[in-house]
Amino acid sequence: MYKVLWFDDECTTLEDIVEDCLLNDIQLVGFSNAKEGLKTLNKDHYRFDAILLDGMFFNDAKQKGDPDESAFGEVAIALGQLEAKGIVLPWFIYSGQKNFVKEKNKLVELLSKKAYANGKVFDKNNDEDFIKLCEEIKTAADSQPVTQARHNNPELMQIFEKGYLGQDEEDQLIQLIIKPLPTNRSEIKDFLTNIRSLHESCLIKLESIRVIPNANEKFAKINKHLSGNKRWDDISKQLIPTTHEYQNSAVENLNAWIYFTCGTYIHNLKQQHFAGYMISNYAVESLRHGLFEVLLWFKKTYKENM
Repeated sequence: MYKVLWFDDECTTLEDIVEDCLLNDIQLVGFSNAKEGLKTLNKDHYRFDAILLDGMFFNDAKQKGDPDESAFGEVAIALGQLEAKGIVLPWFIYSGQKNFVKEKNKLVELLSKKAYANGKVFDKNNDEDFIKLCEEIKTAADSQPVTQARHNNPELMQIFEKGYLGQDEEDQLIQLIIKPLPTNRSEIKDFLTNIRSLHESCLIKLESIRVIPNANEKFAKINKHLSGNKRWDDISKQLIPTTHEYQNSAVENLNAWIYFTCGTYIHNLKQQHFAGYMISNYAVESLRHGLFEVLLWFKKTYKENM
């Protein structure tokens, strides 16, 4: 499903457009005014694959009367500012206003050059335009790294769709997916810090549903608890869980490896003159994928115990 932020003063009444988009695997999140829509865009831009602009919508929720073109300009400028920060979102113009679709409009002529689909203004009153618009949205979105990250990792994205982890964690994960492997020690530190942070977020959330008694305990104790607090049994000659077992030995080893390896090297890299052995990108890549596996275990464990 593609998620599109939609600016249109009639977004709450155009149910046919919303439903037709859903049939084309596109979810519209509508705002009638620029102020509220831009607030969402600036806060949650990772959640959206594209932007859809009507020619006319309000500047803010208090505006009365007929909307004008200034809100369109505000959003277009905001999108340019995001692009300057390296945040690129495809945006398209979809209007039923004659002066936007058929007549020359100075604002559209100026800003449509920056829009996608070669600046074409798609007509709400033209079914063929709607079909073409849906195609253009998907094509443009598919070329964006963030969209690729979400669509190529649906099992991981379900964690956030279901609310098991929050927006900050989703942003961290997307960055971890799309970020190239580090080329220097500073980048290694950032990479490992991101992995460690996501790992700790999982433990805190498991504490919130009482899978873990205390996420501030020493990690060895937490990991032992998740494995069922096993003790040696002289009769069976093996380790036997004495409490509920939340993870098998493979996940136990993954959790320990991520926690201690990231912690060790993050600590060492804080030392300005650290000259010890430094892990290679083979290990960094393994830690990244190890975290993805732990996230899938977290999703299953959270769902079963919430």
